[in-house]
Amino acid sequence: MNIGTIGTGNIVTWVMTEAVRVQDVTYEAVYSRGEATGRALAERFGVRKVYTTLEDMLADPAVDWVYVASPNSLHYAQTKAALEAGKHVICEKPFAPTRAQAEELAALAENKGLFLFEGITTLFLPHFARIREALPAIGPVRQVSCSFCQYSSKYDALKAGQTPNVFNPAFAGGALMDINLYNLYFVYGLFGMPQAVHYHARRHANGIDLGGVAVLEYPGCIAACTGAKDCQGENGAQIIGEKGRILVENPVSMCTRVTVVTDAGEQVFDEQQGETAWYWEMQGIAALVRAGDRAECRRRMAKTVEMAALLERARQDAGITFPDAE
Repeated sequence: MNIGTIGTGNIVTWVMTEAVRVQDVTYEAVYSRGEATGRALAERFGVRKVYTTLEDMLADPAVDWVYVASPNSLHYAQTKAALEAGKHVICEKPFAPTRAQAEELAALAENKGLFLFEGITTLFLPHFARIREALPAIGPVRQVSCSFCQYSSKYDALKAGQTPNVFNPAFAGGALMDINLYNLYFVYGLFGMPQAVHYHARRHANGIDLGGVAVLEYPGCIAACTGAKDCQGENGAQIIGEKGRILVENPVSMCTRVTVVTDAGEQVFDEQQGETAWYWEMQGIAALVRAGDRAECRRRMAKTVEMAALLERARQDAGITFPDAE
């Protein structure tokens, strides 16, 4: 996997830090509209090539993978351009603001015989697999609560009258798409699509959601997903069944430590060895690529398409619109 990156934000740095530890993964190029910004990132990771136009990087035959980590509203167009150029793609979450766009990208990758992944940590975590395995032990699940509230480094700028991308409807920003998405992915990954979804959002004057609670309804079970970018909370998750409960420490994007409590006692899972979530994500993707497991890739992409639909339903319930996606 010879990767060219799009974007120079923190997420790119975190992913690149872990990816260089993964077998068969190298970074071939960096794309940034600002050469100085791109050069700084490239020098940090020993990347030789810096491009200031996306077309030039996509024309580089040495780049066979593209990692898309630009503002949310650009994910669809840049992923499409990379696929059309014959590149495999890892696109950061949220994959696309609408189901229609996600379906189009999935079909394009399939038609071209290319790998396409959403960069979502949760479903690649060893502890997430343990949680799924432990569900029968706690009996029928009745309630789920997830919380991921993190004071954004850009929130002070918003309060000062600026409009950072993460709080801009034109860039498909907001708490649901940027942070509460992880909670919804966690619940969906365990229980599938809900019968109903409602999103109770706290809105800024520009229409974006600063925080809110998404309620996912299943037969006999309700899940509450709390996410915010204007306050800091004690983050984690609890899955409550008739015969026990599962406790998840720290945001579900990390699932750092998991405790299963039943009448038989407690079982603690602490198997991720202190590695970051991005390490497990890149290890998981690289393993699927080495195995040539296109069936698993398609299965995961089907989940990505359904998640795009779930997020779209939640946005619509709250009346949140993105100008370029409606």
